[in-house]
Amino acid sequence: MEKTHLIGRSIEKELFIKATPERVFQALTEKADLERWFLTKAEVDLRPGGAIRFEWGPGLFEGGKILVLEPPHRLSYTWEALEPSPTTITFELTAENDGTRLRLIHTGIGEGENWDNYYTSISSGWNAHLNNLTAWLETGICEPPGPKGR
Repeated sequence: MEKTHLIGRSIEKELFIKATPERVFQALTEKADLERWFLTKAEVDLRPGGAIRFEWGPGLFEGGKILVLEPPHRLSYTWEALEPSPTTITFELTAENDGTRLRLIHTGIGEGENWDNYYTSISSGWNAHLNNLTAWLETGICEPPGPKGR
């Protein structure tokens, strides 16, 4: 992980991956890739307004809705994992030298004790997931997908 910024109640992370923006975008949106580096089962209706459903393990489901779909540069979706309101996850991809600069912005994280625990676990979880994504795209090998940082 090259940079981690904590801005208010948002999490922002940025890293470089030795893969094209097209390949990185594919890994963020296609079932076969998502199930290698991120989660155990993915259902993605890849269009603006399309539903996503992520399974982390038996009985562990989260969903959302695609807000922005601009291949291969931008993907944003709601993350309806917490009450009372969903958070938003945005990936921005920029071609850089022989690879891609990936910027993750996770916004809408609320205040209070329950949110504080989530904030800490999701930040460390994103570190692990983004390390897996980088390893998967650069070497074809990564840790098994599933919950991280919890």
